[in-house]
Amino acid sequence: MPLLADFRAAAIARTRFPDDQRLSEAALFALVRDIPFGRPTDEHPETVIAEWRATSIGKHILLQALAEEFGLHTMLICALHEFGPQTTPWLPAALLADLAADGPVPDLHMFLRLKIADDWMTVDATWPLATAALGFPVNERFDAGREMRPACDPDEVLHVPPEADPIEFAERLIASHVGAQSERRARLLAALADVAAAANTR
Repeated sequence: MPLLADFRAAAIARTRFPDDQRLSEAALFALVRDIPFGRPTDEHPETVIAEWRATSIGKHILLQALAEEFGLHTMLICALHEFGPQTTPWLPAALLADLAADGPVPDLHMFLRLKIADDWMTVDATWPLATAALGFPVNERFDAGREMRPACDPDEVLHVPPEADPIEFAERLIASHVGAQSERRARLLAALADVAAAANTR
């Protein structure tokens, strides 16, 4: 089954999308954005659809695959950044206190560049809409050609080469950028998943 059809079927089964409507670019964005934030077993699109959770990496690899099946040109972007009081002041107070005490946590963020007509636009579907109430940097809607803000403050931005496996490319960057901080990063991502899940039940 083509990925787009599989994704639509999964969204319908989870009552996220009506079964009498066709997908649009805006609907694709909103559905991927509102997949719960959390680390899946792996970042492959099929796994993200089956488990219905992902971080920025899995969400944007999935969104790229769906957009390209939709006939759009795309570029995956990796951003090296840090979670810390100055760069991510929207984090919950308890997490900010930990980061202030123990230092920033390096991370790799991923987002998408999407070509609509002749214009390229930044698309970031990281944080579900429900987390906007907590102050997370949510992109609330998709307007063709309108830039979205990335959900991080990048220190360095790299294009994923079109011939590269994006998961392997991201894993190499994480290994070099995060290094010995991998456990702290894993704990932080798990805590963010818990916060996002709680926001979704409000």
